Amino acid sequence: MAVEKSNTTVGGVEILKPRTDNREYRMIVLKNLLQVLLISDPDTDKCAASMSVSVGSFSDPQGLEGLAHFLEHMLFYASEKYPEEDSYSKYITEHGGSTNAYTASEETNYHFDVNADCFDEALDRFAQFFIKPLMSADATMREIKAVDSENQKNLLSDGWRIR
Repeated sequence: MAVEKSNTTVGGVEILKPRTDNREYRMIVLKNLLQVLLISDPDTDKCAASMSVSVGSFSDPQGLEGLAHFLEHMLFYASEKYPEEDSYSKYITEHGGSTNAYTASEETNYHFDVNADCFDEALDRFAQFFIKPLMSADATMREIKAVDSENQKNLLSDGWRIR
C-alpha cells in the first residue's frame, strides 16, 4: 500500500511528508548563520529541540582522540547563566522530559524533549551550553575518566573499534 506524500518547501529545502502530516514547518537562519528548522504540532503535549554541530570524532587532533566526545559530555554540566551543576538535567527530568547527546564521526548532536508548558526555560537552559558553558576542574576530571572508561569498554566490541 503506497502512502500519498505531499511536498513542502521550507527555506529553499524541500520537505517530503505524508499527507496526514498536519505539522507546520518553518526554516530560519540566525545572524550567526545557524540554520533552524521549526516544526509546530498543536496536537502534542511535548516540545523538543536538537542541535547538530558539524564537529565529530574525525575532528579530534592527533594525540587528543576523544576530545569531541569529551566536549559533548562537558556541555551538559553548567553554564554561566545556570551555574548549578546538573541543573539542566534535573529541570528536564522534573518537567517530564529526557535529554541525550551523541558524537558521531562528523557531527555531534544534542537533544531534549520536555512538557510543552516548560519549553521556554528548557530551551534557554539548553542554549546557554552553546553560549557560555562552564567547565569546572572537578567536572573535567570526572568526564576525562568517564570518556576513557567508555572508550575502554567499547574497545571490546568490533563494531565500536571500527568506528
